[in-house]
Order: sequence, then structure tokens, then C-alpha cells
Amino acid sequence: MYLGSLLGAGAADGAVLVTVEPPAVTRVEFDPRKPPAGQPPGGLAGSGSCRSLFEIEAGILSSIKMLAPTTVRAYPANFDITTRLKVTIYMPHDAQDELRAHEEGHRAIAEHYYRNAELAAREAAASVQSRSFDAGGVDRTAAEHAVAELVRAALRDAFMENIQARSAAGNARYDAITRHGQEPLAATDAVVAAIAQDP
Repeated sequence: MYLGSLLGAGAADGAVLVTVEPPAVTRVEFDPRKPPAGQPPGGLAGSGSCRSLFEIEAGILSSIKMLAPTTVRAYPANFDITTRLKVTIYMPHDAQDELRAHEEGHRAIAEHYYRNAELAAREAAASVQSRSFDAGGVDRTAAEHAVAELVRAALRDAFMENIQARSAAGNARYDAITRHGQEPLAATDAVVAAIAQDP
């Protein structure tokens, strides 16, 4: 995740702009005797898998107060946020339809939670706007860089807790319901059941 912070005096009105990019799905077919290097670990060698990567990028405008020559306090105000979901499905070229359906179920669960990305981004920004962040460094520039990192981490963590963590839990429930695709239950039914159990 990349966040660029614009730090300066007198940040304005608390605007939050959110752009939700559509999910990007890549399907990689491979020889089961030669699994691709980028395939996530776990599962049987040469089997299918699905990787979901959630991202948040933001330009952040904060007002800065000098607490000491090498210490600053930031008040995050304005956010220009972009969210992304990148899904990669790895599938042996001779995979049966059931395995393909199972991995597409993982994709569907990630996309389900990503539909809440705009709200999650706005809630994350609001949680950061309500706080101040202090940091120090060898000089003012270093302190401003350090405080920007704190703001970035807070925004990322709040967003990921609401989106990535819930998606991961949903996918874990899906694998438990299907025993990693071994149960003779339709993938679409298992997706519905896994999402329905969201606390």
C-alpha cells in the first residue's frame, strides 16, 4: 500500500474523496508438475489457489503544529483515497470443474467484502480525522515524515480491519464448510453460507 501525505499548515475542510476501482481478476493456468513461483503457499502441490490483495492509496492533507524544534503534531483533515482489489486465481490446466468453481468461490467472497470499500474507506478516514498524531525526528522534516507514516498506518489498519480481515475470515469459513473443496456442496451455496456467518 502507498499513501502520499501532503503536510502543511492550515489544512481545510475535512473533505474525503473516495475512488473505488473495479476488482482486477487474473487467472493463471499452469502445468501441475510445475506450479508457478507466485502461487500462495498451502494446499496440495499443483492444486488451485486464490490470492486476494486489498489496497488503499491516499493523498492526505494535514495541518501541522510544532511542539518542539524536532517534534510535530499532525491533524489529518482531507483525504483523496483510492481502493483496489487484485485477485489472482492459480489453476492447473487440467483442473476439474469442481476445483475451478471452488476457487471462483474464493474470488466471489473477496468481491463481496470489497463492495463495502467506499464505506470502509470513509469510516477509516473519519477515525483518523478524529485524532492527532505526534512524532519526532532529528529535525522538522524528519518529524513530518515520521508523523506521516503514523497517519498512513492508522488509515491502512482501519480500512484493512473492515475489509481484508473480514474477507479472510469469510474465506476461512468457506474452506471449513467445503473442507477445501472436498465436500459435495455447490460452491455458490457454500459462498452464501460463509457470508451469512459473518459476525
